[in-house]
Amino acid sequence: MDNDAGVETVNGNHGRADLARSIRRAGWDQIAHWTPGVPGSGSWPPPDEIVKPKLTIAQWLLTIDVLERWAAADRTGRQEAAAQERELRDSTGYCQLR
Repeated sequence: MDNDAGVETVNGNHGRADLARSIRRAGWDQIAHWTPGVPGSGSWPPPDEIVKPKLTIAQWLLTIDVLERWAAADRTGRQEAAAQERELRDSTGYCQLR
């Protein structure tokens, strides 16, 4: 979400950038229990833990779109990350939302 928000801030799609930042905040609030201004607050769950953040439909649709966007950027040295992004996209119930 950080990359997408940054790209869209520069490219001029500020609505998409704002929505990406709202997803990031929702993740921190729901998963990491991060509190702005409180040093040391928040930590991500272990990599093998499954989490299901509560997002709006618009947030989920952007999440899927971002996963597709960055997975498609199958640049040299990024094949493993791109494959993980495609796997995550497929596990979101992608077909049911489209």
